Amino acid sequence: MRILDRYIVRSFLVNYLLALAVLVGMYILLDLIVNFDNFTRQPVATDAPPSNAWTVLAGIADYYLYQFLVIFQQVSGAIPLLAAGFTMVRMTRHSELTAMLASGVSLFRVAVPIVLVSVAFSVLNIFNQEVIIPREFVVQKLLRHHGETGPTIRNDRIDFIRDNDNSLLSAMSYDRHRKQMKGVSIEVRDQESRLKRWIMADNAVWGIPPGENIEHWIMHNVMQIDDAVHVDPVKQVAGTVPVMIHQTSITPQQLDLIIQRKAVDYLSSRQVRDLAANPMEMNKAPLYKVMYLRFTQPMMNIIMLLIGIPFLLTREPSRLIQNMMYCVGVTAVVFAVTFLLFSLSGKTISPLLAAWLPVLIFGPISVVMLDSIKT
Repeated sequence: MRILDRYIVRSFLVNYLLALAVLVGMYILLDLIVNFDNFTRQPVATDAPPSNAWTVLAGIADYYLYQFLVIFQQVSGAIPLLAAGFTMVRMTRHSELTAMLASGVSLFRVAVPIVLVSVAFSVLNIFNQEVIIPREFVVQKLLRHHGETGPTIRNDRIDFIRDNDNSLLSAMSYDRHRKQMKGVSIEVRDQESRLKRWIMADNAVWGIPPGENIEHWIMHNVMQIDDAVHVDPVKQVAGTVPVMIHQTSITPQQLDLIIQRKAVDYLSSRQVRDLAANPMEMNKAPLYKVMYLRFTQPMMNIIMLLIGIPFLLTREPSRLIQNMMYCVGVTAVVFAVTFLLFSLSGKTISPLLAAWLPVLIFGPISVVMLDSIKT
């Protein structure tokens, strides 16, 4: 690496860290202002020590330390462009860019180190999403609400979740840590949604039944009530069965996605792909959306940089501020169109098309923008 490359990279890294600190700091500050009362709330447990300034600060630091991983994913697309803008402003202000042009250095030569470093940060972004965030203890920390310091083990109610066979599953409580439901009720229906049979159980535990090698819901103290029209009323009520195996597409992973929608964002691409292999019908579109965006989002971050950087590489220093305004406007349009297409994924257009359409639209535009640089 030449001296000029090292100088540009060092300037870009300093501005990258500065932009990262500003964006993350603003995000945390605004979120903290809105939710500060949750951190200062006294613990409910009588044996828990009362909150003081140090415990509040420790809780805030512990919460946002893990949230930083997600915040970095959210702002990573805008940071390279901001850092490139700060770098070009500094080099123009000190007439360094003019000196480079006077010595015969092409503006492309100035842009190459910035683009390569941005690609390296995109790789770091992918590593963060695929390796660090999906770790179980990290996910547990990320699923906490503001002010929670303990593990995120709570019982959730399940209300009428539709299975692929059109049956409805309900439960008074579901412990996602133990993979156990209590007060289970299953309404077995036909394809016209007419009730065929009721299945009620005291509890259901996810595990491997004896003699099998596949996990199912193992239900205990089960009672079935056949509600079909042709059934003899005397035989409608069946006796209680101690144990019954319930085969269904509703797995604990699917329940986690339904109860805690944000959890899918913390999974790795391999985990999302495994869930999408045979998911419930209601989860197909969100899973495919996340899976495809994992490929196209890093590409769009680089494309936005390639579209914006030609505005910053100008041979006329007096036009830099004006070009920066153009850069903000153009990249804002790119971001808005990309966000709109991503939002329509699974609703108006297919997840695959919504994920790749921004790349197909703005990829060629970025090539044209780079070709317009006057070197």
